[in-house]
Amino acid sequence: MYWSNDRTWSPFAELRSLQREMNRLFDGYDNGIAMTRFPALNVWGNAENVIVTAELPGMEIDQLEINVVNNQLSIQGERKAEKPADNAVCHRTERGTGKFMRTVRLPYEVENGKATAKYENGVLTVVLPRHEASKPKRIKIKAS
Repeated sequence: MYWSNDRTWSPFAELRSLQREMNRLFDGYDNGIAMTRFPALNVWGNAENVIVTAELPGMEIDQLEINVVNNQLSIQGERKAEKPADNAVCHRTERGTGKFMRTVRLPYEVENGKATAKYENGVLTVVLPRHEASKPKRIKIKAS
């Protein structure tokens, strides 16, 4: 039961809690088909660059493809299934396998041809320099 700040029961707090739980339950589903959120991404921006990091543990560089088109970054590849010993019995499978693709709209226009990427310790880092027109410009104020 949820209580408001003045210690009275709040039906709206109960409804908000129920909505959060329902959103969490159905997050990642589209038309009844489970949609993967692999790889997990972070997108950062500053005055000079957009930086995207992606968690891709166990991937090989030659299994990845990165593209930037129309201000969208796409990361795609294939995670191969592990082959356990012939006499092994699987008790739990949580690590997804197969082809994947994540596309993210970038917060600023970028210089596609100047993008760089590195893969280290299972983390892909893509640095995309901001297009000059998208960089913040300081405007001088003249006194009258």
